[in-house]
Amino acid sequence: MQNKFISALKLMFRNANVFFRNQQWKEILIFLFFLLLAFVFWLLENLQQDYEQRVVLPLHYKNVPPEWILSEDNPQKVSVLLRDKGTTLMYFLWGAYFSPIDISVSNLSHATGQTLLVTAQELETMISKQLVSSPSIVSIEPHEITIKYDSLSSRSVPVIANVIVNAKPGFQVSGDIKISHPEIRLYGGKRILDTLNGISTKLYTIENASATRELTAELDLPAGVKTNQETVQLMVPVEEFTEKKIYLPVLCYDIPSNYALRIFPSTVEVACNIPLSLFKELDEEDMKIRLPFDEFEENRSTGKLPVRLTEKPSWVANAVIVPGEVEFIIEQLHHD
Repeated sequence: MQNKFISALKLMFRNANVFFRNQQWKEILIFLFFLLLAFVFWLLENLQQDYEQRVVLPLHYKNVPPEWILSEDNPQKVSVLLRDKGTTLMYFLWGAYFSPIDISVSNLSHATGQTLLVTAQELETMISKQLVSSPSIVSIEPHEITIKYDSLSSRSVPVIANVIVNAKPGFQVSGDIKISHPEIRLYGGKRILDTLNGISTKLYTIENASATRELTAELDLPAGVKTNQETVQLMVPVEEFTEKKIYLPVLCYDIPSNYALRIFPSTVEVACNIPLSLFKELDEEDMKIRLPFDEFEENRSTGKLPVRLTEKPSWVANAVIVPGEVEFIIEQLHHD
């Protein structure tokens, strides 16, 4: 079977060889070669002449002041008629890629009202910088550009750091996250700005933290809201923590003059985690347990009240009070 296939293949090549050795086919191939050569010379000759070609260039508006919003019906492209040698225009004819023409809005002159004008001369200069060669610009449509904009309302709001910190064992966040711009000015419609009491960063998660971290955070801006500060720098303080115990008195305020309050025990133990570097800084003056008399009176029937820290530094974490509740007696005083 294999021998038959090889024999048939040899026969096919032999017949093809005989066919192309034919004198008539030689003359045809020679004729086609010179015809192709003549076409190439004709094409090169014609491409040296001047031609016109229309191209479409996209527009990109940049450096828009944050208190402005551009109208959606502003021109997004221009049509340009070019004249140059055919060899140059072939580049445009074969679909060359054009980067958008950058129009710096903040540098434009006002026309009338809330409109800006890109003059024909300015537009031609921008287009000339974009072209890879230097063809002649015959016409531009539109020949000048009018840009419409609206003014926005503004409001300053605080920035909220949206960060989750998963620290290594023995480490914790040791204070407030510092924000490079704790307050920013937002621009947008008055209705949406009135609903914003602050603006958060996008959510960031820090894993295995064992030292202070810094990061650049993007603001999570609602649709239709702009700002000139789209990112902020965050510094997340992380330190090694240790445990410290202190003893605090349980205090009460707003006690009526005709009442006396007795608390058992009057002093409780507070065990908490604090940064190792601040171990010597923490004392009884930095933490308070001060509860209003109304809370005692509300629990008068049981004579017991859970206690809680009412003041503590931000870097104190996981505070545990022992005992977690105190007993008390309210006595009414009799004045003569």
